[in-house]
Amino acid sequence: MNKAIALIVIIFVVVGGAYYLINKDTSGEIKVQIPTAETNTVPISDPSAAENASVSIQNFSFNPSVLSIKTGTTVTWTNNDSVPHTVTSDSGDLLNSSTIAPGQLFSYTFAVPGSVSYHCALHPSMKGTISVEN
Repeated sequence: MNKAIALIVIIFVVVGGAYYLINKDTSGEIKVQIPTAETNTVPISDPSAAENASVSIQNFSFNPSVLSIKTGTTVTWTNNDSVPHTVTSDSGDLLNSSTIAPGQLFSYTFAVPGSVSYHCALHPSMKGTISVEN
C-alpha cells in the first residue's frame, strides 16, 4: 500500500511539473490561459474582396507548411495538437501570436505583398511560409 501511495505522489508531481513548465512565461510566472480567438487585422482597401485561408497545427507541424495567398487574405491557424504552439515570424514581428492552446485560433490579415517565414517559438523545428501576392 505504501508503494501505491508513493507512486500516486510521484505521478502527481510529474504531471504538475509538466503543467507548470508548459504554462510558465519567461519571468517564471504561471500564465492563465482563457480560450479566446486572437486576431490581428490590417485594414484593406476593399473589404468585400477579402478571402480566408486556414493552417492546421497538428503533429508538431503547420499544414500546409507553404501557403500562397492574395493581399487582404486572413489566415487562421488552428491548434489541433495536444500541446501549445505559437506563430512567430522568423524576422521582424509581423506574426507574433501569444501561446495558442489546444483548440484555440490565431488569425492575421496580410495587407502587404511579400514572403513571410515563420516558426513555433516553443518548437523551433516547426516552420512555415506565407507568400502574399497582389
